[in-house]
Amino acid sequence: MHLTPDQKPISELFPIEGNLKYVIPSYQRGYSWNTENIEELFNDVLNEDEGYYVGNLLVTTDEKSSKGEEFPSIYSVVDGQQRLTTITLFFLAIYEDLDSMANSSDSKKKAIYSLESDISRKLALKNGSPRLNLLARDAEVFENYLDAVLDDEGKKTKGKYGSRAFAKRYKFITELINENFKDYTELRVFYDKLNSVNLLRITMNDLVDAFTVFSSLNAKGLPLTLIDLLKSTFMKSAVGSVDDKVASDLWEQLISIFIGGDSQTKSSAVTQLLLNNYDAFINDTGSSITKTKALKKYQKVFENKGYSYIYELIKNAKIFSAMSPVINMHIDVSFSEKVMDRLNSLMKLDASQVYPLILFLLKGLSEKKIEEITVINILDMLIKFYVRRNIVLKPKASNIRSAFLQVVREIGQRTPEQDINEVALINTKKVVKTMSVADNEFRAALSDDIYEISPKTVRFILIYLERKNGTYFNKQRKDTLDEYTGGSGKKIMPVWSLEHILPESGNLKNGWKKMISPDNEDNASVVQEKWMHKLGNLTLTGYNSEMSDHSFKFKRDFKENGSYVGLATGLFINNSITKEKENIAQKESWTPQDIQRRTQILSKLIIEDFSVK
Repeated sequence: MHLTPDQKPISELFPIEGNLKYVIPSYQRGYSWNTENIEELFNDVLNEDEGYYVGNLLVTTDEKSSKGEEFPSIYSVVDGQQRLTTITLFFLAIYEDLDSMANSSDSKKKAIYSLESDISRKLALKNGSPRLNLLARDAEVFENYLDAVLDDEGKKTKGKYGSRAFAKRYKFITELINENFKDYTELRVFYDKLNSVNLLRITMNDLVDAFTVFSSLNAKGLPLTLIDLLKSTFMKSAVGSVDDKVASDLWEQLISIFIGGDSQTKSSAVTQLLLNNYDAFINDTGSSITKTKALKKYQKVFENKGYSYIYELIKNAKIFSAMSPVINMHIDVSFSEKVMDRLNSLMKLDASQVYPLILFLLKGLSEKKIEEITVINILDMLIKFYVRRNIVLKPKASNIRSAFLQVVREIGQRTPEQDINEVALINTKKVVKTMSVADNEFRAALSDDIYEISPKTVRFILIYLERKNGTYFNKQRKDTLDEYTGGSGKKIMPVWSLEHILPESGNLKNGWKKMISPDNEDNASVVQEKWMHKLGNLTLTGYNSEMSDHSFKFKRDFKENGSYVGLATGLFINNSITKEKENIAQKESWTPQDIQRRTQILSKLIIEDFSVK
């Protein structure tokens, strides 16, 4: 096995000269990063120091690479596709933003033109082909956008790919760039930091060997984490105060709060505790602490407060465990069922940006400084806020965290005359109302390809609607909507998963083509792509794999042990599959008109139930 590791800055991985080229092989999946992944990388580049390390890039070399200058240096990407693609889209968005600065002063015009020239050479080879070759579906959008953005004469335009997930992610990136940098100078600073970002490029000659390395990198060989390094800081702070055994026992008491999952999951949970604990109780700025700066910050905390700060950290960790996926059920901090139900709901909505506020409130509740009804009301507000936010993808995650950090500051800086519950409620409500999108924008997003935007949020919404309005579950039929199956080596899956009524499979059969496109069956795939991910085409089922891409009638009448478990299951959310007073047993077809009608019915309910007025 020949392995060549080489730390490289982005400026060398995306050079402005030469024929270096990256290819995403056919065995890979397409671009799949969501907006949170993208924004996390963006914020890391923006906030961390130059030369920040973002991970590994595992590649194999193409044998053409060694056959002379007529061939480019081709690397096949085994691991690192998502990061590499996102960085490419950052460069493209920067170029597009520079174009919008065309009316700058003459001195800036020259700098802008020079930078655009550099970026265009990073993104495309001399023959005009992209430096990064994506899989066909992603490449169709990317190469069209690349041609349109880099077109000097401005004659080329972007194709109509707005409904594609890839196009939506690029739109999100352009908004990030546009909203964060108001002039050329700010944009140039970010561009330079992006070029200084480091990846460890590991080059293999053989694909089999590359997969062996990939498995090793993603298995047990984990690097030192923040929690490992902080232990050393804590042990030093305890010297002279307690013996090593007492200090070690205290540290293990902290770590033992987080149980279950693998070591990487556990380490991640403890790291999240440290970051959110600092922001909630120590940080006095409007900016959130970063992972790389956390160690130095906590070193100062232990220097100033001594080893005994570990007791405070243990106490806060027990509270934080109520928000963590890795929970020790034997902790001596507990909250009521009402609070836990809302906490669990909020965790399903990827609400990590408000963790500092929640941690602050839960600590106040555990110390009887904040009333339970205050915490419940705030959690209800945050659930509604995040449902809307996750569907519209506004505001950006970093803006959310900054705004709610300010809420924590407002509560902490209240005067003695001010009631803590009133201050918490008023400030949270103000931020929720200010940052929440308007109903018309929410409605428009609900009519979009909602499954591609946030499937987890869609599942949350459908479960909510079923529980609020349905009668299918009762004393004799247990509500299993939140239960999972698997474990012991098997993939853990929800009992109830999202089901596409009109199948999302690439090859429609079982009468679907004629049903959705009766005048032109050759156009069925276009109709399918337009409608399959709409809200009105989605439901919940415990039999996703059994129904698969079968016909509408099969899905309607599917039974197990003599009982309907397909679309005729008596779920509330399935009532709208038919028109009012229409019996589903007589429903013979499922068309785009049905999907549009049901989308409008469900959207109305969602807008009413998740209002932030």
